[in-house]
This record gives sequence, structure tokens and C-alpha cells, in this order.
Amino acid sequence: MKTKIQKFTSFTIISALMLSLLAGCGGGASSSSAAGNESTAASTGTAASSEATAAASGEAVKLGYTCIWVGADSKAEYFGQMVKDFNTAQAGKYEIVVEDQTDYDSYRTKIRTLISTGSAPDLFTVGDYADMEMYSQSGKLMDLTGFLAEPDMQGRFQEGTLDIAYIDGKAHAMPYETALIPIMYNGRLLEQVGAEVPESFEELWAVCESLEGAGLFGTAQMTGKNAWSSMLWYSYALAACGGPGICEKGLDDPAFVQAAELLKMMFDHTSSDAIGADPNVPNGHFFNDRMGIYSNGTWILGRIRSEGVEGLYDNLIVGPGWSYEGKNGGSVISAVQAYMAAGKQDDPVKEEGVKEFFRHITEPERVIGLTNSSGAIFTVEVDTAAIEDPVLAQIIDLNGSAAFQADQFQSAMPVAVANALPAAIEALVLGDVDAQGFVEMLKAAEE
Repeated sequence: MKTKIQKFTSFTIISALMLSLLAGCGGGASSSSAAGNESTAASTGTAASSEATAAASGEAVKLGYTCIWVGADSKAEYFGQMVKDFNTAQAGKYEIVVEDQTDYDSYRTKIRTLISTGSAPDLFTVGDYADMEMYSQSGKLMDLTGFLAEPDMQGRFQEGTLDIAYIDGKAHAMPYETALIPIMYNGRLLEQVGAEVPESFEELWAVCESLEGAGLFGTAQMTGKNAWSSMLWYSYALAACGGPGICEKGLDDPAFVQAAELLKMMFDHTSSDAIGADPNVPNGHFFNDRMGIYSNGTWILGRIRSEGVEGLYDNLIVGPGWSYEGKNGGSVISAVQAYMAAGKQDDPVKEEGVKEFFRHITEPERVIGLTNSSGAIFTVEVDTAAIEDPVLAQIIDLNGSAAFQADQFQSAMPVAVANALPAAIEALVLGDVDAQGFVEMLKAAEE
């Protein structure tokens, strides 16, 4: 029997940039052969003649796709095979031309530059609602409203997940990957130091001290790049201090200062190389049995399994957010992780090619295979009994029983505020500002 993964109620409050962690696949300009097909279509004004011209030339219509799911990304191998399978099935008609993009910041800059100075890529991925809103208003994205309303497409998605795609009544993107971000523990290290999984921030400090007493690190932190790990801890601290929907309340809410104080204390229980660190630092410490407490999305499970020391994956414990002063425990961070989008097409054949690719990657059997291979989860409704990974199944169950879905700061706040967070964290940790000054730095970015 099919069961639905918990609907992410935080979808309705997502309003800002997340893509540093995330991004997706964006296409570059079409190849010369594709451009030739476009001009043929324009001159005839019909999809049929464009397709006939492509067939006569023996070349498929090409769609550019600059993809972030490559290299070390846990989705790289399986998703890459999905692209190859599409090209095989559509041989002589459509061809996806992939350009590898391994750096999220560079990817984000590339997409923004392409859309602001020219046209949107043929195929690309957007990491959050704020960018999606900005791109949608540019007039350079393909309108997917009718396509997503088709009964076959609409029926593929979990209930309510397509709602977030609509901006001013139109959909210019397809919600695809979702984020569930629990707290993870190295159960073997906790047992080694005689510690239990904490349920509150107050209990956390004692666990960290026990880990440190054994020469280990407490929590995973970083200030480089987009400060991803520390951004997640700040998100959980905000949930504990402010409760559901805290990011909607604005930076004047005292929870933002309280959460900054908690984050500063967490930096007292992390590795000495956290300042300026990129994700490789906290990942390396946790993957190699040097750190007890970590947070990341389900997509990291594949890397923990393949890159972690022997026994780490088998001893993972996952849990919800901690309470603070007896309130707001049991949260789980959830958000849309990636939207699939496409540039506005003049050639109706290329437009149909985009739709065919989106149909291909939302086939439930393919999606469950992608989930099982990577640990990532998606908006497509699948039979959850077919999920092979017991840790992933626990996380999905954890989300279903969560007290509430917590805001992910980088997705829920305005882009400028999210971008200002790494510098504010570093200033806080170095003592250049106090918790109130930290919030003032965020406010200044918002103005």
C-alpha cells in the first residue's frame, strides 16, 4: 500500500535563498545544431516542420543542462544514468547535453548571470523559493502551469507539494527534491563516553563536555562558504527559542538574539578549525569518528555510508530538534531543496523536449531508485515500503511524528539576510559582536 511522506508545512513559508547547499542543474546555451533547429522552427512556425528538419539532418534537438548533481554528489551516478536513459529512449529526437558544475556558489552565480544578462538555460535547477520568484518575474522561464495541471503529472506528486510552484497563479518551476534535515549522532561515540542522546540544549552541553573529555569534538560547525552546518544549528536554535514559523515573525523577535547566544555556545564545543571552514571540515570530522553530533539532509546519507569509517553508518542515531527552557522540542527542518525549471522556448519542439524530460525524471520507479541510491527524497509520491535504507526510513518516520516542521534559515529568510549570515556568525564567534550585534548585522543586510 502506498503511504504518503509527511507533507512539508514549511513549504508555505519558504521565502529566501538556499542554493549554496543546494542548487541543481542548469543548462547552458544550445549547441549550434540545436540553434539551427530553433531557427528552422521559427521560420516555419510549426513544431512539425522543426521536428522534421531535425530528423532529416540526423541530429536530435539538443537541450543544454549544466548539472550540479555530479562528482561527489550522492545523486550523481544514478541521476546521470537517468539522463543517459532519456537520451537512449529519445535517440534521434531529443538529447540532453550535460555540462558538469561541481561548485554550488559558482552555479548560483552562473544562473543569475545568464538570466539577468540574456536568457535562462534550457534546463536548470533552483534551490529555493526566493530565487524562483525572482526568475519567474524575469519573463525568461518556461510556463509550466498547464503541464503540471495535466492529470498524469498532477497525480505523480505528493498532496499539496505542487502548491508552492505557483507565483501569481502561474507555475514556472516543478518542485523536485525535498529536504529533511534531522540531527544525527555517532551512537558509538556516545556509548563510548557514556552519554545519552540529548533532548534539550541544556542537556547538549553536558554531552559535548563528555565527548571533549575523550578528545572528541561536540557539534559540527563552519563559517566558510554559506556556513551550511552552522546555519542549520542556528535554524534549530531558532526553532527552540521561537517555535513554529519563527522566521515569519521578523528579526525583531527576541528569539533571534537568544538563538545567536546558543549558537555561540555551540562554537565552544566544536573543532578548532571551524572558523573559515568549508563543508569538508565538519564532514571530515564526523565521517572519521572525531565528532559526535552533526546535522545535514538525507542526501548526505549516501556519502556517510560510502565515505564514513567502518561502522559509522550502522551506528547512526537520528533525532529531532532540542527544546530550550522546556519549550519547542521535537522539530524537524524541512524545505523544498530543488526546483526543476527551464528557459522560455521559442521552439515548440524544444518545449516538448523539456516536458518529456520532466516526465522521465518524475516516473515513480526512477525516483525510488534515485532515493535508494542517494538518500535524497523527492516530491514524487512513491511507495515508502520500497525504501531500502533503514536510516532514511527512520528519518521519514521522524518527520511524520515531529512536533512541528522547523524553518531552514537560509530558505526562509530574504536572500540578502541569508547571504549575510556567514559573516555575522564569524563576527559573533570571534567576539567582534555580541548576540544583539549579530542580529543587527542581519538587519542591516535586510535594509
